[in-house]
Amino acid sequence: MNTESSQSIRTGVQFAGEALLPGGSNIVNGNFLKGGIYAVVGLAAKAMFGLPGLLIVSANSFSDAVTGHNIFETLREEPRTHSKDSKS
Repeated sequence: MNTESSQSIRTGVQFAGEALLPGGSNIVNGNFLKGGIYAVVGLAAKAMFGLPGLLIVSANSFSDAVTGHNIFETLREEPRTHSKDSKS
């Protein structure tokens, strides 16, 4: 199995972890403290704001686990451009 394929599988498992519990993607990465914090905040957001609150916290957790940045930093980044010499 090549590296790109294994990374895709790992990202899929992280996404499934978020579907089960907010912070699940961080737990899959082995960051139990951050995953636990996201779980508590996500469940509190669900209690206070319903499903939208839970989805926002889960999206932030997933973004943090996959990119290392929270969702606001990820959305603020400039898109990457490919040079003319690189092959897509």
